[in-house]
Amino acid sequence: MKRSVVTKLGASVLAVLLVCGCATFGKGPSDEELIAATIQQWSTALAAQDADKVMATYSENFESADMPDKEAMRELIEMAIDQGFLEDVEVITDEAETVIEGTEATFGPVELSGAMGSMTFDFTLQKEDGAWLIVGSEAG
Repeated sequence: MKRSVVTKLGASVLAVLLVCGCATFGKGPSDEELIAATIQQWSTALAAQDADKVMATYSENFESADMPDKEAMRELIEMAIDQGFLEDVEVITDEAETVIEGTEATFGPVELSGAMGSMTFDFTLQKEDGAWLIVGSEAG
């Protein structure tokens, strides 16, 4: 009889631990982590001079004061690659902050430095189908 109670108690404790463990590990990455991953993907693709991967971080709804839409941004990125402006580009995000308001966030400043000189940007991102994509940018 004692063995049965101990076994049931052990099984109950194990079940509670499994449920707690699943609840803890099942949350997934935070929005801040997802935004940082998007910017990291953008940075890595820019350094690799891979226009397709750079553009994968942009929303179809992208627009900014300097670029009317995503296609214009693609043309700018491709031109920068073709003309060597992204040779040895370095993306610096040490001072960047993330501010999230609902399904929209800002991330910046992001500093680019390389053959083209040095530029600073702030990005606006929007959560679309669970992913954070760039919907705007502003040069500083």
